Amino acid sequence: MVYIGVFILGFAGSYSYLTFAQKTSKPEIITAIDTQIKFHEPVKIDDQKGIFNAVFLGYGGSGHSGSYLTDSIIVIHVNTNTKKAALISIPRDLWLAGNYKINAEATKNGFENIGNPIHDITNLSINYFVSVDFNGFSKLIDTLGGITVDVPKTFDDAFYPISGQENNVCGKTEVEIFELKNKFTGFDLEKQFTCRYEHLHFDKGPVTLDGATALKFVRSRHGDSDFGRSERQFAVLKGIISKSISIKTIETLSKIVRTNLDIETIKNLISVFGNPSEYKLSEIQLTTDNVLNASKSADGQFILIPKAGMFNYSEVHKYLDEFR
Repeated sequence: MVYIGVFILGFAGSYSYLTFAQKTSKPEIITAIDTQIKFHEPVKIDDQKGIFNAVFLGYGGSGHSGSYLTDSIIVIHVNTNTKKAALISIPRDLWLAGNYKINAEATKNGFENIGNPIHDITNLSINYFVSVDFNGFSKLIDTLGGITVDVPKTFDDAFYPISGQENNVCGKTEVEIFELKNKFTGFDLEKQFTCRYEHLHFDKGPVTLDGATALKFVRSRHGDSDFGRSERQFAVLKGIISKSISIKTIETLSKIVRTNLDIETIKNLISVFGNPSEYKLSEIQLTTDNVLNASKSADGQFILIPKAGMFNYSEVHKYLDEFR
């Protein structure tokens, strides 16, 4: 199971799983979940083609609003021929031809179909997927005993929502609420109810995070931007793969991760990939600084579209070709 993480987190890490798999008499604890989910036809694992693509999906899960919105979408590309690997962050606000954001794809059409728009955007056929909800993410970090993360830059978020406080009126009267509703709309209205939020602060540099804090760190939306958030997600992935993996972690992962990888596929991938230290790893964000433009949908939503034109991903393909 460690190599699910190694593959998904950028093909960098140790061979602790392989050592464990050779020694343990209970490989059955590492199981594939949702094996019926299919994307583009998986490529054969061999040394001839040597190109493998996976997607890591983070979503809220039960108890969260928009429980199946995939607000973390990271594509992992590995080319064993060129010895290159890449983490590609796809922004959640990228607008799709169905007139909705890509983070709603799983809600609209099911997790089994999210590989299709990703293929259109990146020109990469998705062979494997791994998804985890917020609760599972926190549990994984705590099982690891916390992680050390190198915070890319100092930021504050004064409006991180407190779970269960979404409807708290913060002591305001009905008259006061009525007046606020006449004066404010949207998030400007929400900000008037400060008791619904907590203030987050992170200083640039290394910090040790437990599961709950790591989740806040990657979910925070008002401290910088969605592009800043993808940087933070990369930082957390690095923190995860820097940890040694115990059998307890493997058992936890097998319970919280949804994937179409099975144990034989993982073993074959380990054999085909070879030594992770030989690979050049790139971290790529699709942003307004390179291939995207900010825009608005017909109903006024903030969205991102390709600079080449609505639903024209030709420049995205060319940009990603540089890292293959």
